[in-house]
Amino acid sequence: MIQELIKRYIWLIDTIARARDEGITYQQINEKWQHSSLSNGEPYPWRTYQNHKKNVEEIFGIVIKCRKTNDTYYIADNDELQNTKGFQKWMLETISLGNNLYQCDKLRNRILLEDVPSGRIYLQDVLQAMQESHKIMFYYRPYWWEGEAPQDICDFEPYALKMFKRRWYLLGRKNGLGEENTEDNDLRIYALDRFEDIDIAEDKFSMPDSFDAESFFQHYFGIIVDSHAKIETVKLKVDVFQAKYFRSLPLHSSQEEIESNDNYAVFAYRLKPTFDFRQELLSLGDCVEVLSPSHFRKEMQDTIKQMRALYQTKK
Repeated sequence: MIQELIKRYIWLIDTIARARDEGITYQQINEKWQHSSLSNGEPYPWRTYQNHKKNVEEIFGIVIKCRKTNDTYYIADNDELQNTKGFQKWMLETISLGNNLYQCDKLRNRILLEDVPSGRIYLQDVLQAMQESHKIMFYYRPYWWEGEAPQDICDFEPYALKMFKRRWYLLGRKNGLGEENTEDNDLRIYALDRFEDIDIAEDKFSMPDSFDAESFFQHYFGIIVDSHAKIETVKLKVDVFQAKYFRSLPLHSSQEEIESNDNYAVFAYRLKPTFDFRQELLSLGDCVEVLSPSHFRKEMQDTIKQMRALYQTKK
């Protein structure tokens, strides 16, 4: 019964969200409901609709409002939903995808999704600890670790979670290092797929009022945090074909197109050019050239020389 209700809530959110700013009337919702696989051809009673609307707000935090001028319903906080980094938008898109896949159950073997293995085992415990502001203890085995026993991480204060390239990463303060300072070098990042066990401690911690996860990561491409790196303007020359991908899916929130012609485009970024940003550019091969800063361009050149040497060696 609960699963069936959740499916109906998801259907309602998706149906109203599809109407965008124009909104949708109750009569139109009722018509769409009767054509859905959830209704069995039955109408959508007004009282049931009102209860579902209320439950959607309580469970998902998504407010459905009525525009009195024409009696149309719409999703409130549209600015948040249009924000590409907004949590509500991500949740709504995930819900919408789930609803669409459910409606297309016969196509299940023809739709391939990306697996996120690190979200299965430890994510729920981490979320619980974050929700209740409890410290955690966990065993951690990084890929470079050569010891027989994993690292024992105690009194860790979980601040924020970030997904990057199909992996979940946990940002927090190790061993309770002073709550007033949230500089990069005081915080640690651990990948959930390298956890081996976790316990939620009884001890609680207080989140610093000044901490904001989005602000913390705003000048980084991925999850590698380097307190010594400087925020710089990075300029990339991108071939005309690859530039289309950059425009539709920016590499970073600071992306700005500053030049373009029939052969290439130049994009500028304000960020810290760390290792994971360099790796991303290398994965694009000869479609992208780093123009500046000079030290970052040299890092790319050095790496490319090393790659070339690998392929010049005879096997």
